[in-house]
Amino acid sequence: MKQKKKSDALCINRIRCILAIIACSLLCILVFFGVCIQLLDEPNPEIQEVGWKTYHLFTILSNMLMAGATAMCIPYAVDGLRNHNYHLPRWYVDLMFTGTVGVAVTFLVAAAVLSPAAGFYRVMIWKNNLYLHTICPLLSILLFLFVNSDHKIRFGSTFIAVIPVTAYALVYLVMVFVIGEDAGGWRDHYQIRTIADHLPLPVILLLMCGISFGLATLLRVIHNAIHSRRKADLERYYQTADAFDRPDIHSAIKALADTDRLHDTDGELIVPRRILNMMEKKYKSGLSAGELCDLYIKAFYCEEPEKDHEQ
Repeated sequence: MKQKKKSDALCINRIRCILAIIACSLLCILVFFGVCIQLLDEPNPEIQEVGWKTYHLFTILSNMLMAGATAMCIPYAVDGLRNHNYHLPRWYVDLMFTGTVGVAVTFLVAAAVLSPAAGFYRVMIWKNNLYLHTICPLLSILLFLFVNSDHKIRFGSTFIAVIPVTAYALVYLVMVFVIGEDAGGWRDHYQIRTIADHLPLPVILLLMCGISFGLATLLRVIHNAIHSRRKADLERYYQTADAFDRPDIHSAIKALADTDRLHDTDGELIVPRRILNMMEKKYKSGLSAGELCDLYIKAFYCEEPEKDHEQ
């Protein structure tokens, strides 16, 4: 039973890779399909933003941003499946965080504001709304929280994540209230003028940004909690697994390199720096990250470690 638990971390890592490939591919397809429907649709009294005006809609822009972010995830997931080490760079996790906040705002506004006014079926299920208002936002949130939680999201990244929402809100207010539809601006498709009868525009803008920031904070807290738990499980595996339980860091790294060499199919070496740091926490050899990587590379190519490393 104990040995089974030790392998759970690697099993979960493989499942994450498979889910990432499937979910990211599906999300990209659905967004492409949903945007094409909007582009080719005919205008009606309720929805006039079709054709090139499609890009006036935050729903379209936020879903496209998320689709672009998830598309970039697929090569990392494929590589993680091949090398048993699914790792995403921090800049990518922040980018996905930003995209997730955008589609989460889309889902929240559609479900809590538009649905009561226009009807749940019309807003959440009808035509491409099923993809862009419901399936893609929910899939994006689940993907970000449970699959691509590969780095702890910093507090400062929360401000970056709300930039698209804030930028769109500013552009929308300028195009609708400053320029106006008659002068080449946008139609007030979100009915902000109705809200402006009760609240000043600056208050509306602050309210939109505040809601977005609160939503981003909630996503960050949940994401970080899941990340911390997964990281602890992975560290526990590489510190306690029988395959890497050795008397010193040198022999443990050699065991890791030997294992990785068995899975190497094309001769491409990827140094698992994070895993080496996890091992170092157990052995406390005092070696730097660079020295640990150097030991791994030499062990991978069956070279003898230099004597000055053995202390």
